[in-house]
Amino acid sequence: MKEISKDNFESEVLQSKTPVLVDFWAPWCGPCRIVGPVLEKISSEYAHKLVFSKLNVDDSQEIAARYDVRGIPCMIIFKNGNEADRIIGAYPEAQLRSKIDLILAKA
Repeated sequence: MKEISKDNFESEVLQSKTPVLVDFWAPWCGPCRIVGPVLEKISSEYAHKLVFSKLNVDDSQEIAARYDVRGIPCMIIFKNGNEADRIIGAYPEAQLRSKIDLILAKA
């Protein structure tokens, strides 16, 4: 998963031709540490459909505020520079896959 920060958010997320899932997380967040490995695991299955990335909300507070991220983990899927949808909270792998598939189908 690619690390995103304020320095590369524009180029890696907003200008991406492929939809991008940004995992808004923090090292101190227990549920985030549960979701991270699941996203890592499934990222290869979506390789040509979705780019997986993560953004540390402590290091990039202005981006988290811009997208009104109030709780973490929060995964926002961006398509063509706009928010397509978001997934809030920690979900088991199967449920997370279903949510991502549903978002990609309608995005």
